Amino acid sequence: MKTWLAVVLLLFLCTSLSINVYLWLSLKQHNDDAYELEASYEHRLEGTAQRGSDVISKGKTEPFTNSRSPNSASDFNATGTPSMGIDERYSSSLQVDKDVVDSLTRLLNNGQFSLLATELTKYLKSEPFNESLLLLEGELIEVTKPLPTALVHYYDLAELLLSSETLTFIDTKIATLYQQAQTQLSQDEQWELVARLNEPLYQRIPDAKHYTLNLAEAYAYQQKFTLMEDVLAALPLNDRDASFIRDKAYEIRDSTNADNTPSDNKLEPADAEDARYQTRVALERIGDQYRLEARALNQKATMILDTGASTTAISSRLFARLGRMRNLTFIGNFNVRTASGTIEAPLVQISRFYFAGYEINDISAIVLPEDALPDADGLLGMNVLGQFDFAIMPQSSELILTERND
Repeated sequence: MKTWLAVVLLLFLCTSLSINVYLWLSLKQHNDDAYELEASYEHRLEGTAQRGSDVISKGKTEPFTNSRSPNSASDFNATGTPSMGIDERYSSSLQVDKDVVDSLTRLLNNGQFSLLATELTKYLKSEPFNESLLLLEGELIEVTKPLPTALVHYYDLAELLLSSETLTFIDTKIATLYQQAQTQLSQDEQWELVARLNEPLYQRIPDAKHYTLNLAEAYAYQQKFTLMEDVLAALPLNDRDASFIRDKAYEIRDSTNADNTPSDNKLEPADAEDARYQTRVALERIGDQYRLEARALNQKATMILDTGASTTAISSRLFARLGRMRNLTFIGNFNVRTASGTIEAPLVQISRFYFAGYEINDISAIVLPEDALPDADGLLGMNVLGQFDFAIMPQSSELILTERND
């Protein structure tokens, strides 16, 4: 009995000792692991602190790279779509290969406007702020849409976040296109087209005084007094330029009312002395039309005399013979009224036009489609005839021209 009890006590002591040794070893391992983790953590902290000190010590000599992902609220614009920083936006322009831009430019130069429009739409969907593409789109609109539409588009383009060089280019483009058209149309007294040029610009930039004055002047020469006064109401009542336009408008009205002599007087010259200063041009009568020979640049042209047309027109065939835009200056596209209705047509400048022995420089002409002028090279309008006092003599089929002194 005593022997059995002694064995049990010995086993209990051995088991208790084993448990204590196991617990002590486990605690020691845990403390060692904790120490190593703490040491590693302190080491990482020291490394981070050292790197932070290095950045601070370097100051502005070390460029800062923003590595944020576009997930924070500040990386989204008001529409909820990821926004791009300026540098990112401009770098997107580099994603379009130069060969692509060159190929698109060739489409523009070759007159493949429909294909170019399709390609531009595709590329601009992925890169809406690519400046090369945006400028190509502007040029496409310039040659395919009315000039006022193109100018308004350039104004819209100038409101985008673009480089200063591109914005300067756009400003210059607007000024050049507008001034060229305004000067040409005013010189030719094409007041209806002057009004059409300035109306959208006046609405788009109402504070631009030159658009206001030029539009009011166009209405004044057309004797549209209500429209003229509506436009001039945007200026101070005592504005000198506005007063000048008003005075001019009512002077034209009074002069028209006082003048009882029609511009197409059919009377023969009073005496031989007067005839010395007149030019007689033979006319060919076909039906109710009178035709005469003229020359545009180096091309002979059969022109229909049209005293009801404010603008001279040339056929697309003559336009092609004249070398198109190689030899003619493109002013812009305009909506013009013809006998068959209003159409959109390009307005060009012809540098030298010969008529009845006179050389007339820099006249404007609308290019009409072939079916509008099937049997002639063009219409001789009032921007040419209006430079003379003239009379049509039906009996002798002659046009009598007298140079104006004013």
